[in-house]
Amino acid sequence: MARALAEIDYDKVDRVLKILDCDIGASECHGVLCGMLCSAKNFEVGNWLRHTLGYQDEQELQDLANDPAIQSLFQQTLMGFDSDDFSFSLLLPDDESALALRIEALGAWCRGFLSGFGLSDVNDSKQLGEDTQDYLRDLHEIGKVDPKALEADGNEEALFEVQEYARVGALLVREEFRASMKGDALANPDRDNPSIH
Repeated sequence: MARALAEIDYDKVDRVLKILDCDIGASECHGVLCGMLCSAKNFEVGNWLRHTLGYQDEQELQDLANDPAIQSLFQQTLMGFDSDDFSFSLLLPDDESALALRIEALGAWCRGFLSGFGLSDVNDSKQLGEDTQDYLRDLHEIGKVDPKALEADGNEEALFEVQEYARVGALLVREEFRASMKGDALANPDRDNPSIH
């Protein structure tokens, strides 16, 4: 994988979040977004931004919403999810980054996804298909990964396989929810085309 979400600059997103004193980095922020997009019947960009900021003041919320890197992250993620070529990918440091950093970022993405998913309309895990429940349990385990322990193995191939599992699983979870929401699509025709503003 040459670069996750090639159109988005991981470093720029991470820098913006640091400037605004967010508690989470770029990968976790993207995970939260993906978890919310995969599970919310009525996704609201403001909820994602507020969660990312740690519910800071309105001016910082506007600064985040108006930042080009954050806008690109949101738009490219939606496009990736909705494309027919399965081009969706996780926002992670590029392949030239240290293995420990990439492992840590993948764990953060998984924790972010679970956090975003937890903000959803799902009140009972029994509403979820068995595959989705398994996927969420697996993300929980991946999110607890120790980068230093895995770095010692130097196993690039294993990291790629886990990244691919997380990526494809997110697509499947989103598809499950989209299928379940088809019945109410006429009641809220703009739901699948949210805007960052």
